[in-house]
Amino acid sequence: MEDNNIGFDVLKQIISSRARELEFTKYIKRFKGKTIVVKYGGSALESQDKISSLIDDLIFLKQQQINVILIHGGSKHLNQVLKDNNIFNEIIDGIRVTTKEVLDHAIKVFKYVNDMIVNEINNKGKGEIKAIGLNGSEIPITISEYLNKEKYQYVGRIVKVNIEYLNALRSEYIPVISSLSQTENHQILNVNADTHAVGIAIELKAEKYINMTNLDGVLDETGKLIPSMNLDMAFKMLQSGVISQGMVPKIKSCLQALEHNVNKVHIINGTFSHALAREIFTDEGVGTEIIR
Repeated sequence: MEDNNIGFDVLKQIISSRARELEFTKYIKRFKGKTIVVKYGGSALESQDKISSLIDDLIFLKQQQINVILIHGGSKHLNQVLKDNNIFNEIIDGIRVTTKEVLDHAIKVFKYVNDMIVNEINNKGKGEIKAIGLNGSEIPITISEYLNKEKYQYVGRIVKVNIEYLNALRSEYIPVISSLSQTENHQILNVNADTHAVGIAIELKAEKYINMTNLDGVLDETGKLIPSMNLDMAFKMLQSGVISQGMVPKIKSCLQALEHNVNKVHIINGTFSHALAREIFTDEGVGTEIIR
């Protein structure tokens, strides 16, 4: 794994050669004015250096007049808070059972993570590039129903995205969205960050949906990274079990995005320095892209 303790100037190094500069320019022209939805979570959220690298990339995209929307998780932080408070948290079918007590802590934790990212973008953006925090506990960016109230308690399933908020903000700001939702009656619900991000990407008709995790991408049966694949290949790998464990829900959410006309989806390792810029602006990329 490469050194992650690299600052914003690494982007200049990436495009230092004439060939690389032309490569970047090609993709900048292609995506200017388009919308890219990025989901960021897992171990990528644990380090300030990794977050700083992502923020450099977000600012760079916005400087190129590419609309970028960030949806973040916070489960690692929440796990630590629950542990520190001696709160048992049950996981059923990979879903966090969200009691009222767990939900109260989730609201605080996701607010903390959201504020941290927004403040970092605004500090680095120096007034030119600005972020705005959109917490589902405060603003009904999405509307949800209970997934199964008896089984999972305060866990939601998205049924509507209020895109008027995002349409009004995305050209001027980088919207930063937490993975909380609300019912029609304004009850706050915890939602899966992957499905939350995909729902938003679909409604915005995003050019790209990028899932930044702590995995390199999709691996074949020998453990080798697959740089590019199509829908059929992904379905077959799911059915055969080559795609397994934690990658299954990520792939399923990516396939849902493609089936609803998001142009292309990517799964990349967010712990790599400037992974987002490298995936979008270089031919080889750093993870797995899935196309229709």
